[in-house]
Formats: sequence, C-alpha cells, structure tokens
Amino acid sequence: MHRGVRSILEEWIFLALLGISMAVLSLGMDFCIEVLRKFHVIASDYIDAMGTTVGNDVAVFAVWSCYTVLLITMAVAFAHFVAPQAIGSGIPEMKTILQGVVLKEYLSFRTLISKMVGLTLSIGSGLPIGKEGPFVHVGSIVASGISHWARTFRPIYANESRSIEMLAAGCAVGVACTFSAPVGE
Repeated sequence: MHRGVRSILEEWIFLALLGISMAVLSLGMDFCIEVLRKFHVIASDYIDAMGTTVGNDVAVFAVWSCYTVLLITMAVAFAHFVAPQAIGSGIPEMKTILQGVVLKEYLSFRTLISKMVGLTLSIGSGLPIGKEGPFVHVGSIVASGISHWARTFRPIYANESRSIEMLAAGCAVGVACTFSAPVGE
C-alpha cells in the first residue's frame, strides 16, 4: 500500500477509535448522571409524601441539601486522593501541554478515572456546571492513551508533533461529545 494512503488510513482509524471511545464515555456518564438525579428527586418526593407539615418541608429541604453536599464531598475526596491532576476544568493545562510543556501524570489513566467519577458525582448532585472543559481533558487523555497504544505498532506516533496533533484532536472530540455533535460537520 502506498505510504501516503496508509498514513491517511491510520489517521482515520485513530480518529474513529477516539470518537467511539469518547461517545461511549459520554453516554455512560450521562446515564449515571441521570440515575443520580432521579434518585435525588425520588428521595425528596418520598420524604414529601410523608406529610404536609412545616417540619416536613424542612425535612425535604434537609434531604435535598444533604444529598447534594454528600455527592460533592465524595467527588472532591475522590479527586483529591486518586488523582489531584483531575481537579479543575482542564482547559488551561491542555493549552499548556499543546505548547509543548510536559505535565507529569496529567494524561494518565488514574486522572481519567478521577475526572470521570468526580464530574459524574458533581453534575449528578445538581450543581449547575457543564462538562465542556473537563471533556476537553478527558478527550486528550483518551487520545494520549490511543497514541501510546499505537506506538507499539507504528513508531510515527512517538513523534512529538504527531502526539500534539492527536491531543488537539482529542480536545476537539471532547467538545463535540459534550454537545452530541458529529465531528466534521
């Protein structure tokens, strides 16, 4: 096969793997967030169904608030103890990495797990936050992982400029998954 055609085919395979992986992660996260939010409403409705007194209203408020605080505390603790690199949106750090600076453990699997769990718990708690920034980071971690895996077959993925291109593609796919947008349209 001609070298140029093979290179283009490899890029398309890489991008397809990246897109499919990110879609699965995004859908899984959305499902978990929906379950957490439904449980939040069900717990409050259960307490509310017990009566209509002023004390009951306070109990509903307490359950609603405690559930939110519990999930946020779990998200913060998980991120702090598993991978502190997962804290924050990830966009400033990705801009730094795309400029060529190496940030230790920032694109690791532990950071991916910490970011996904923390983000799921935070959004599931009812906080009015989005997953745009964090998914830029998640997309870059997945792109880095696929690039690392591809290096065993093709040494071209060990090239620094190629790695930066793949990280940029990961950032773009992360944004596209956030809005359920098809890439390239």
